[in-house]
Amino acid sequence: MTCLKDGKNPHVWLLDDRPGHQTQALGLVQALQALKPLQSEEKYLSFNALNLVPNAVLGASLRALNRAKSSTLNPPFPDLVIAMGRRTAPVARWIKRQSGGRTIVVVLGRKAASDPYLVDMSVSCTHFGLYPHARLTELVVPPTQVNGAVMARLKREKQDPMDDIAHPHVVWLLGGPTAQHTMEESFARRMAIDIIEASNKLGAGLAIVTSRRTPHPVIDMLEILAPDAHIHRWQRHNKDNPYLSYLAHADFLVVTGESESMLAEAVATTHPLTIYPLAAKPATIKLKFSGWLRQQAQGSGYLNTVCARILTGGWITPPRNLDTMHKLIEAKGLGCVFNGEINCKPLKKNDETVTLARQILTMLEHRTASGEGQPTP
Repeated sequence: MTCLKDGKNPHVWLLDDRPGHQTQALGLVQALQALKPLQSEEKYLSFNALNLVPNAVLGASLRALNRAKSSTLNPPFPDLVIAMGRRTAPVARWIKRQSGGRTIVVVLGRKAASDPYLVDMSVSCTHFGLYPHARLTELVVPPTQVNGAVMARLKREKQDPMDDIAHPHVVWLLGGPTAQHTMEESFARRMAIDIIEASNKLGAGLAIVTSRRTPHPVIDMLEILAPDAHIHRWQRHNKDNPYLSYLAHADFLVVTGESESMLAEAVATTHPLTIYPLAAKPATIKLKFSGWLRQQAQGSGYLNTVCARILTGGWITPPRNLDTMHKLIEAKGLGCVFNGEINCKPLKKNDETVTLARQILTMLEHRTASGEGQPTP
């Protein structure tokens, strides 16, 4: 691929507003840098109360941005913006407008990727169920900073944190309740017994790695049920988080199914993966209505057009369906849903993020070669 007209490598800005978003944006940039040298710069964004206003109203603007607490957004503007999350999309569009349409904008996330007219590429996961459009690219799992090279380096450089248990290691990444999922103690007990028994059947040592969402009573119960297990309690102020070391030194992974990020990181390790889904909460009226809108938008006629516009305008976002994600992971050979045993089959390599990076570089090179920019509405 050719370089930019001024001989410099492409300049990329990353827009994010929280750690979970940051890791996806950085993961995509790493995939781009593996294919082509880039100059990348993170731009942290802080928002005011106007961030609650729908993006369709905010348009291409900084009205929802707390500029005093955010990184500066001064020219020269970048060749590419990667924006993660709904709140970053108006800022990304403003940058594109200020650049005269030269900056390519790629947005990631369920609530940022709905409108086909606002950006150059929208990146979402298939299980989000977004209304399809020409600029939408769907993935089974989101981008992540975890990859084979990172795992190999950590395994060489970091001591195994599970030296106190037998080999092979089963590492259980334990999440917790979300807006859509519960973790009652009775369910957690049944899940723990299942995983303990399956690990024993395999003759493996069990390590349990908790998260910020794991209820403390559940962890206390696990210490009683699995006295021989290695249990790592997540701590908010622990700067030396050994999470990635656990991934690197694992032989088998078990992951609760409510977190796209944990599942994406597990898939990226290529260790055999077992998914243990959490119990879903009853659907709310809002979720039922958004699901109905998604069904109606698939047909034809005036009602279908109205429903499609509500969805693509970002006024209402369809609910994510993690059961669909689990099935897609199984279909692609990237893991298995728990069936009484720990999955021991090596995973197939997932090249989705690499393919996405190639598509973005193709857009960038085409824009550079033509010297053209697309104005932002």
